[in-house]
Amino acid sequence: MSDIVFSDDLTNLLIMFLLSFAAGSVLPLGSEWYVIVLLEKSISALWVVALATLGNTLGGYLTWWLGKAGRAWYDSKRVLSRRGRAAEALFNRYGVWSLLLSWVPIVGDILVVLAGISRTPTALSLILIFTGKLLRYVFLALAWLGVMAG
Repeated sequence: MSDIVFSDDLTNLLIMFLLSFAAGSVLPLGSEWYVIVLLEKSISALWVVALATLGNTLGGYLTWWLGKAGRAWYDSKRVLSRRGRAAEALFNRYGVWSLLLSWVPIVGDILVVLAGISRTPTALSLILIFTGKLLRYVFLALAWLGVMAG
């Protein structure tokens, strides 16, 4: 952690982790704005992306687990919103690979829940959720760095 200079940086990174965890769960939050705030403060992009990805992946895992635990309820209700039906169609078409889109607002959460409900293998689910979320944060950081470079 040699490139983290101030204790404020540690606090900001902890907030980044917690916010991205919450955003990765079923809570209607976003973490992208805070990534940009931290990059604006010149906090290491590597640390920001790493902690945002880790927190968001763990939040996604919680969502996956909730889906797995709620399978009986889902089977009895089968009531989904329009976005829920769209996510279900996407999951039915692409299966576990749709988890690469787990970062997409609302639909991504539903995809992760559906993966849990369908009892997709834990390790494969985590790898795909992690990959999708990592690519999103890397793209966001690179886009910000590109804009700042002119």
